[in-house]
Amino acid sequence: MVKAMKNKGSSVNCLLERKGKRLLPYLLMSPTLIFVVFFLIVPLGFAFYCSLYRADYMQFSKFLGLGNYIDVLADTEILKSIGRTFYVSGISLVVSLIAGVALALCINALSKKLAYVVQIIVLIPWVTSMIVAAMLWKWIFQDETGLLNYAISKIGLSKIGFLTDKDIAIYTLIFVLTWRVIGYVMVQVLAGLKSIPQEYEEASKIDGANKWKTFWFVRFPLLKTPITISAIIVGLSNINNLNVPLTLLAGGPGTSTMMVAIDIYRMSFTSYHFGESSALSIVLCLINFLLAVIYIKAVKYEI
Repeated sequence: MVKAMKNKGSSVNCLLERKGKRLLPYLLMSPTLIFVVFFLIVPLGFAFYCSLYRADYMQFSKFLGLGNYIDVLADTEILKSIGRTFYVSGISLVVSLIAGVALALCINALSKKLAYVVQIIVLIPWVTSMIVAAMLWKWIFQDETGLLNYAISKIGLSKIGFLTDKDIAIYTLIFVLTWRVIGYVMVQVLAGLKSIPQEYEEASKIDGANKWKTFWFVRFPLLKTPITISAIIVGLSNINNLNVPLTLLAGGPGTSTMMVAIDIYRMSFTSYHFGESSALSIVLCLINFLLAVIYIKAVKYEI
């Protein structure tokens, strides 16, 4: 009898232990799941709900269905903002990738101590607050009191409207966005360079390959994954960036630097057209989703 009770107790303990092991992964994941639900899924769901209504001043007066989406995508100014966002993000992306790869190659050739110092310096823009960085560059690029125009005037040249000339302002924005992300690209590519076995490069040298051929046929194929991941992260960062364009230029002069993120911000907190701003936000989320899918596939390919 006692033996039977012991066997029963041990089987119950084994069952509880098995259930505990099964529940443990869910318990460990629960904080992240709660965060994702309350800070991502719920706001996204509410934004989608708002996008289906005329929600001026958060008053849900009329169900419009896809009406807000049609209005947003039929607005020529918003379409220009979308095109401008891709234009700015695209140029910034290409320049930052080229500069980041070049910097990584240069740093990889330096001594360990010097490379460490240079990495820290180059990475500072990426870890600096975007608003602080934008305010700093705004002060540097000011027409009358800016540091750069002061230096230009001292050498006898006429001042440049970095922030006030419609043709120049957009490239000022591209410069600041590019300056911010070069360090991130450099770190990713440098990590990829460090992971390339030395035997590959030594074999290419034995075969008579010069530095350019070694880079193009040995290093570059092995760097495709970190470069792809960097491109997607930088692209997402530039497309969704509100702080830098808003602080630096606020869409001006005129609408020459108006970006999608600024349109969403102004629709929400200046015009209070939450239905239209939510529709545009959902469109931007779909673009982000497509880039995220590419990112996940790139990471899986690396693994």
